[in-house]
Amino acid sequence: MDTDTMTSDRGPDLLTKRSIGGIAVHLLALFTGVIGAGLVYLVSDHPFTKANARNALNWHVSVLLLSFGAFLTFLLGTDTMTVGGEMVSWSPLPDPVANIVGLLGMVLLFVAGLAWLLTTLFTLVATIKAIFGTPWEYPLARDFIN
Repeated sequence: MDTDTMTSDRGPDLLTKRSIGGIAVHLLALFTGVIGAGLVYLVSDHPFTKANARNALNWHVSVLLLSFGAFLTFLLGTDTMTVGGEMVSWSPLPDPVANIVGLLGMVLLFVAGLAWLLTTLFTLVATIKAIFGTPWEYPLARDFIN
């Protein structure tokens, strides 16, 4: 068997279109979040890797902003805090509004918790899709990076 026939039988064209980085970026982002996906997006020049990094980055930025907004909303709605063992009233909002904002913050914290749980599931789906050559867009993620 000569080497020319061996080089032409390397496998389907799909193997040249995908990359290990495009597959691994989802698992990297699971453990490093925005930082890992962002670094891969900035450093990569492979279109498949860049597309997967963009999808992972959009999801992780969405979850991070949701979590941050939920925490701030909950904090604004909290009318008392314990500081040094003493109850301190600190909310800048009047009582009825603070109660509504606090309740909204609790709901948003619950939704953010669900989003963090979905991160694991979505990472597995995105990794499997990437193995088969498809950059999968995470559902419900905002498109921050184009």
